[in-house]
Amino acid sequence: MKKSPPVQPAYILHARPYRDSSLILELLTSDFGRIGCVARGARRDKQRRQQALQPFSPLLVSLLGNRTLKTLGSVENAAARLWLKGRAVYAGLYANELLVRLLPEGEAHYTLFAMYQMLLEALAQLKGDDSNPLEGPLRRFELQLLAELGSCPPLDYCAGSRGTVSEGACYRLELEQGFVPVHRRGGNALRDGEFSGAELLGIVQALESGQWPVGLLPPAKRLTQILLRAMLGDKPLRSRTLFRQVYGK
Repeated sequence: MKKSPPVQPAYILHARPYRDSSLILELLTSDFGRIGCVARGARRDKQRRQQALQPFSPLLVSLLGNRTLKTLGSVENAAARLWLKGRAVYAGLYANELLVRLLPEGEAHYTLFAMYQMLLEALAQLKGDDSNPLEGPLRRFELQLLAELGSCPPLDYCAGSRGTVSEGACYRLELEQGFVPVHRRGGNALRDGEFSGAELLGIVQALESGQWPVGLLPPAKRLTQILLRAMLGDKPLRSRTLFRQVYGK
């Protein structure tokens, strides 16, 4: 008797039409990380498959075949769909696009899978169109993603002194080294790519506690923008473009 392929947790990151009635899906799975598959007949079977194949829905799926592009087998809802509203929808699409652009295909990232679930759960709890509550969960996810990919230097480590960052000092982010001290006469205004030790240590504490004081959100955003720009290159993120079209910023 032929064994059925095992099912595993998954989320849909992106879908695009394929041939007359199918879809090519980018999935985030627990065992394979990001992986592509073909959902055959998904656009034709609107009553079952297409309704199930929605973003932000926790799924249990089986994947068939030995090729890089696998075929989607069974699909079940693992739990109720997480309903994102307003700005939270665009935050979720942004997270999905980051994963599609940055994650190598076929490499398991169990911790990252759990991080993504936590992000969606946080976004689903947000109400209204206030952008401030979005910032903490997004900054945390970005930094955790960058750390998982080995692209975020330790925030509390000074590459110059090879010691702990000092709260009262100023540091410049060098992508190849990490944070190096800045010694400058006159004025304490931070320049592009610079952070105070208090900011860096505060971000470390916020990552550990999940609590983001409002004053830490701007430096955390500056930090993730620098690190992500280095990885994404010049190709813009479509989710950001959509957000600006709707909200104008």
